[in-house]
Amino acid sequence: MTLLAKRLNHFQESVIREMTRKAIEHNAINLSQGMPDFNPPAELIKGIEKAIEIQEHQYSVTYGREDLREKIAEKLSLYNKIQYDPEHEITVTCGASEAISSAILATINPGEEILVLEPWYENYVPITHLAGGKPVYVPLDEQDFSIDEEKVKESLSSKTKAIVINSPHNPTGKVFSKKELEFIADICQEHNLIAITDEIYEYILYDGVKHISLASIKDMYERTITISGFSKTFSITGWRLGYAAAEKELMSGVRKVHDYLTVCAPSLLQYSVLESFNLKEEYFDELKERYRRNRNFLIKELSNLGFQTYIPSGAYYVFADISTFGKTDTEFADFLVKNEGVATVPGTSFYEQNKIENSGKKHVRFSFSQKFETIEEAIERMKSRI
Repeated sequence: MTLLAKRLNHFQESVIREMTRKAIEHNAINLSQGMPDFNPPAELIKGIEKAIEIQEHQYSVTYGREDLREKIAEKLSLYNKIQYDPEHEITVTCGASEAISSAILATINPGEEILVLEPWYENYVPITHLAGGKPVYVPLDEQDFSIDEEKVKESLSSKTKAIVINSPHNPTGKVFSKKELEFIADICQEHNLIAITDEIYEYILYDGVKHISLASIKDMYERTITISGFSKTFSITGWRLGYAAAEKELMSGVRKVHDYLTVCAPSLLQYSVLESFNLKEEYFDELKERYRRNRNFLIKELSNLGFQTYIPSGAYYVFADISTFGKTDTEFADFLVKNEGVATVPGTSFYEQNKIENSGKKHVRFSFSQKFETIEEAIERMKSRI
C-alpha cells in the first residue's frame, strides 16, 4: 500500500517554482517567476504600518472584510462592468490561486470534465485532478494563440461541466477579443457550462487593448466565477490577496471550500490593501508604461539573439520560440540557468505532460516583471554565449 494518494500521480511540483530555486542555486537572474524586484506603492506600505498600529492581527470574517468587499464590488462595477453584491457574491481569498482552487473544487464532481485552453497556467490542471475531475485540453492556435472554435466544439462531451478562461493569458500574453469571448459565452449557454475566469493581469495591457470580463457579456453573470486579485497590479505577489465574485448560489459553494482551505486571507494585509483603491489613474498608466518598455526591449533583444517571439497584448511574459537553437525547452532552460545565469520556464510545463509531441517543447517563457536594469543585465548575460 502506497502512503500517498493516487491523485498525486497526475501532476508534479510546480516547474515555475523549481526554476526559481535553480535561479537561487546558480545565482541567476530570475526571469522565470512573475515576481517584481521592486517595491509596491508607498501607500500600501503605510497601510501595513497603520494596520499594525491598530492591531489588525486576528481573523477577519472568513469571506473578507466588509469594507474591502465593498471596494472590490465598486471596482468590478466601474472597471469590469459587472454588478456583484459584496455581502453575498464576493469572497477575499489567499491569492487568485486559492480562488481558482475553491472555484474548481466547489463546482467539479468526480468524473466531470473541464475544458482547459492550452497552453495553460500550471495551477488549473492539478486542482482539477484533486477535485476528481478530468481536464480536457483545447489547443489554441499556434501562431497567434487565438481560440479555435472547431477545437472547442470537438472537445465537448456529455461530461463537460466547465471551462477555464485566462485573459490576459499566461504564458502567452494573449488578450482574448470580444468576439472570442462571445463565442465562449454561446458555448457555455448552449451546453449549460460554468465559466471560471482568471483575470489577475486585467490592468496590465498594451497598445490600446481593453480588458473584457466574460461575466459582463449577456447572460453570463449567472454562470461565471470571476477571479482576480491585487498581487500583479500592485507588485505584492507575496501578500497572497485575491478574490472571487459570482452570483449567490455559485458563491455559496466557493465560500464553503474557501472556509475550510484557509479560514480567511491575512487580516493585516486585507486592511493594508484598502489603500490601493485610493491610487490615482496615473499609477495604472505608469504601470503599463513600465511594462510596455520592458516588453519592447526584451522582444527586440530576444529577436536579435535568434528567438521567435509572439508580441503579448497583456500580462508580463514573452513566450519565446527556441526552435533555432537545436535544444528542447528543458535542455535550453537548464543551459540558460546554469551557463548564462538567467532563469526561464520550459514551455512543456504549460502543456499536457503525457503528449509525446507538443508545442511547449519549442518554447520557454520569460517574465519581464522586473526592473528594466534587471532585464538589461539578463540580456547581456545571454549575449555572451548564445
